[in-house]
Amino acid sequence: MSASGLHAYCLVRPVADFQSQPYRRRMRPPETLETERLRLRPVRRSDAGDIFGYASAVPSTRFMPFPRHCNVAASLAFAERCESQWASGASFPWAVIEKASGRFLGVIELRLSPPKADFGYIFGEASWGRGFATEAACTVVAWAIAQPPIFRVWATCHPDNAASAAVLRKAGLSHEATLENWEARPQLGELAGPSHFYARTRSPNG
Repeated sequence: MSASGLHAYCLVRPVADFQSQPYRRRMRPPETLETERLRLRPVRRSDAGDIFGYASAVPSTRFMPFPRHCNVAASLAFAERCESQWASGASFPWAVIEKASGRFLGVIELRLSPPKADFGYIFGEASWGRGFATEAACTVVAWAIAQPPIFRVWATCHPDNAASAAVLRKAGLSHEATLENWEARPQLGELAGPSHFYARTRSPNG
C-alpha cells in the first residue's frame, strides 16, 4: 500500500482499530534495511548460535529485561518467536549483519502501535564502540518517523547505561523523563527498575 493510501486508511478508521491485528499487517517495514556498513534482515532460526553468543554473555545482558540465556535452546526459542512476530506483524526484529564480514552483530526490534512506535536493541560486546548500534538505530528511527501514522518513536534505557543513552541521542531522540518502577532487569536483581525515557516526535499538524 502506498504512503498516501495508508494515510487515508488511518483517517477513516476508528482510533480503536489502530491496535487491531489487521491494521498492523497493513503497516510493515521493509524486511531488509541497508546502511553504509550494515544489512538488517529478519531474525531466523539459524541465528540461534549467534544469538546465544551475546544473550549468554555477562556484559551485553547486564541491563536487559530478559534472563541471561543458559543454553542454545533458549536462543532458538527467541529466534522462533522473532519469526512468529514477523509473520503476525506484532513486531519486527532484525538481525544486524556487518556487510564487509557477514558477521552477526546483534538484534534491533521495532514495534508499531500508531500513533507511536518503539524499539530496542542488543549488540554483542565485540561490536561495541564502532558506531554499529547508532547506525542501525538511526536507520530504524528514520524509517518509522517517516510513516504517516507515526508521530512518536520512543525507547528506554537504564539510567546507568550511558552508552545506550548516547546511541538514542545520536539517533535523534531526546530525554523526556525518568520512569520509576518501569522494567524488570533480572541480571541487576531489579523487579521494577527505573528507565530513562527518550523520544523523537513530529507534529501531526505538519
